[in-house]
Amino acid sequence: MPRRPPRPRRVVAAVGLLVAAVAVAVAVTVSTSTARQADDAGGPTSTSTSTPGRHPDVTDRPSSTPSPEPTSSAAAEPAPSTGADGTGVGGTGAGAGVAPNGSGQAMPTSSGPGWTRTFSDDFAHPVAAGRFPGRYDDSWVAYDGFTDTSGIGDYRADAVSVRDGVLDLAVSAGDGAVTSAAVVPLVGGEWGGQVHGRFSVRMRADAVPGFYAAFLLWSDGNDWDDGEVDFPEGRLDGTVRGYNHTPGDPSVNSFVGDTGISFDGWHTYTIEWRPDRIDYLVDDRVWATTSEALPTASMHWVMQVEAAGETPPDGAGHVEIDWATIDRYDG
Repeated sequence: MPRRPPRPRRVVAAVGLLVAAVAVAVAVTVSTSTARQADDAGGPTSTSTSTPGRHPDVTDRPSSTPSPEPTSSAAAEPAPSTGADGTGVGGTGAGAGVAPNGSGQAMPTSSGPGWTRTFSDDFAHPVAAGRFPGRYDDSWVAYDGFTDTSGIGDYRADAVSVRDGVLDLAVSAGDGAVTSAAVVPLVGGEWGGQVHGRFSVRMRADAVPGFYAAFLLWSDGNDWDDGEVDFPEGRLDGTVRGYNHTPGDPSVNSFVGDTGISFDGWHTYTIEWRPDRIDYLVDDRVWATTSEALPTASMHWVMQVEAAGETPPDGAGHVEIDWATIDRYDG
């Protein structure tokens, strides 16, 4: 299928084949704890692995002057991180965890008033590259065996691992091969998302030229016309941006803003999607807000790292995720 004008951004595979393949992939689990322990140790793989079918490539490729301009104001730099109680601007108020891990900041253990925690992972158990998802097979799926948005790289599950308390998405370019990586959290062990919610990730990335990150909310119906919300997004050697793509006309950005923050430092990025607005938070402080063209369809979270397309990838590096949480909005 041709890519969508005006900016090339994705190839959509046959939906029927996708649904069937994903259903099979999510249904497959490791049956014994012994197999999981062997997997963590880098021993023989279990007899079954999660292998999702082709999912649409959904990252944005914004021009240097996106259109239209943001409909709400955004500060050039976010306010500093909050203290150990985890209280943020706008009543986010999630309680901090009991101990720091990879980034030095613990995962919040409570969701705060108005929210209910539906997913969390702070990656306490190592899994060697080539063994993922291993013991995470009921909570994560990795893309594997198809080209990324740019058509230059290939998503590979063996580029994903867990080490030193972080989920590691490795990317590389060399010898004619470009390796990209992407993962999807499974809420309650199931593929699919929700309408409204809070999606928080603590992450950083090496500044690898030619690679691009997009952590996004994507339609459960596999339909771009349902809209798309992206944060954090941008080139790994550039700065972090946020987007909201207009439902019904998603080639138009109803919101776009640049935080001015580079990917190479640890930060917590949050999308808070309510019926009346979307807030974009950095380190628990509201950075930007939009109430324009909000999505209404059920959406799930996708974390993609891939070739940028416009710039040939060069070298290798890592996108590290310390923890990730999903909360349901209760009003």
